[in-house]
Amino acid sequence: MVTGNADATVNPPGAAPVDPKVAAEMEKLKKIADELAAQKPAFDEAKMAGDVIRLEELADTGNVHAQYDRAVRRLASEDYMLQQGGFEDMESASEAGLPEAQLWVGQRMAFGKDGYKLQPSSGLKLMEKAAAAGNLEAILAVAGMYAQDAYMADKTKAREWYQRAADKGSDEARGWLDTLDGDSDS
Repeated sequence: MVTGNADATVNPPGAAPVDPKVAAEMEKLKKIADELAAQKPAFDEAKMAGDVIRLEELADTGNVHAQYDRAVRRLASEDYMLQQGGFEDMESASEAGLPEAQLWVGQRMAFGKDGYKLQPSSGLKLMEKAAAAGNLEAILAVAGMYAQDAYMADKTKAREWYQRAADKGSDEARGWLDTLDGDSDS
């Protein structure tokens, strides 16, 4: 006989219990990833065709990939107004959960760059969201913050994040792990 509330998850014998907060966060990440994946084919088609008008339409209607693409182009412009639109597009893509945009905004917040107020903790949290989605560049950036940032230094967390990147095949992360091992030997 099973007791407890009806929505409790039954774990196989010997399995570690699943933290409900972790399970909810994982479900949220999966939902976001599915939504982003659903938008990708339309963006890819317009991008491959070089259809600038269609890319603009997609960005205007909330296609996150198109917003990010437009943000990158606008931010590279010398035109101040276009750049401001680029910031808006990038922030919109970040809020929608696109890891590349989350990393971009998170780094600027973490280091107080490009007009963003210095907010190391908030920036790191945003970068960690991108890293949790599997973005290798974000994983390395988070590890680097924990390894080297004056505000966020934590060698244990740096090692954990570099190990995640190394597990994804990053030679850079392996080098940093060797460096951290050398630091701990001293």
